[in-house]
Amino acid sequence: MIILTTKGVFNKGGEIVLNSMKNIKWQDIIDNSPPELPSGTIIDLSLSFDENTFLSGINGIVWATHDQRQSEIIHNTLLAQQISSEINMIELGSQIIFLTKISNSKDINEAIDFIWKSNVGLRLKPDWTYSAGESNKSFELWLNGHE
Repeated sequence: MIILTTKGVFNKGGEIVLNSMKNIKWQDIIDNSPPELPSGTIIDLSLSFDENTFLSGINGIVWATHDQRQSEIIHNTLLAQQISSEINMIELGSQIIFLTKISNSKDINEAIDFIWKSNVGLRLKPDWTYSAGESNKSFELWLNGHE
């Protein structure tokens, strides 16, 4: 799970002024009435999402990696399998993630199987399961011709 955090200042009436100087209202994020906090109270906000969504094929996305080299090699390997794909880059807080997106919806399941799901093909494991700075060990094994 990836968690993004930011801070803000709570003001009367339930307005939160974020560090980016953008304002949001308490009621826009929580259905309850704003708490009776003193103006100027520091608020920590966290957003999280399950990065396994990147493996599901939603909107054509079948893989994600922090490693641009890995993304480009997977893209070229899919092309060799006659599966058209593109690489999209997104920023999540201080992290950059490269997404592999399949162009033809009919090829999504085949690409998922080839990249990570089946016992043949690349057999990769998501690289976000490894500590920061480490490479995806399954990718490096595949790249070097080992099982």
